[in-house]
Amino acid sequence: MIFYRILNNKLYHIEETDNLGFEKSEGLFIPDEYLDGQNFMIMRTCGGTGDWGIISAMPRLLKEKYPNCKVHVPSKKLLKRIFGKHHNNVHISFDNNPHIDSFVDEYDGEVFHDHYRIYDKDNVDVPLVKQILKFWQFTDEEIIDCQPEIYWTDEEKKLGDNIVDNHVKGDFGFLLISDRFGTLLGKHNKNSYEKDKSSITKALSDYDLPYFYWTHEPLSKTEFSFINNVLDVRHINLRVQLYIKSKAKVNIGTQCGPMDITPRYSKTLISQRQYPLGINFINGVEYI
Repeated sequence: MIFYRILNNKLYHIEETDNLGFEKSEGLFIPDEYLDGQNFMIMRTCGGTGDWGIISAMPRLLKEKYPNCKVHVPSKKLLKRIFGKHHNNVHISFDNNPHIDSFVDEYDGEVFHDHYRIYDKDNVDVPLVKQILKFWQFTDEEIIDCQPEIYWTDEEKKLGDNIVDNHVKGDFGFLLISDRFGTLLGKHNKNSYEKDKSSITKALSDYDLPYFYWTHEPLSKTEFSFINNVLDVRHINLRVQLYIKSKAKVNIGTQCGPMDITPRYSKTLISQRQYPLGINFINGVEYI
């Protein structure tokens, strides 16, 4: 892995390393001088939906610990400038967030991004957001409530509620089968396929509900065409999809970004594909 430095809106490759971050015994933390400035940037070097979503509690937690601080996140323009490409996932996670002061096109000085983290070699399954905030000098007590969170607009909520009300009455579930179903290290794997099929089938049997669903191929071609399906949400805005997921009695699916974002709001059963989970462990998820 490459440890990056981001300074004055430029990306620098510092060194190759076996572990990103600092082992807790090293005693390294964010500089006091940076904290005294109270002008913070949240940055991820990965760009996926879940990559940003799993650190989405950071703005609130920073404001709680440092009430007078300013919290910024990068605009798509700044992401393009630093990494050579941009995406919309920072907006998926952080739009309408009352704890964010601005999306910025530039940020002078040092950016303490997601490589700056404190890990414990004897306990690898610690959520990334906790490891990052440890570097930011948070105590264990200050990072208990660190599950991903989203702040939907009234319009998004109204649209999501209308979609749900038009298709179901009462409890419902959400099924998400991404293209990672039945894979190992990005390739089809027979053992992974059978494990995912078995664990998800059992979970669906345990929760006999009507299901909204997102599948990477037509539902009829998957192993789960037997569900009581009410709506394919593929063409619905992703933030509205996440709102619908948040209202489900249960979310069932493969281990992927959108499944990681809503366990704060709804019971979440994920067919685990990474062993160990490491920084991708999410509090509140039941891994099956």
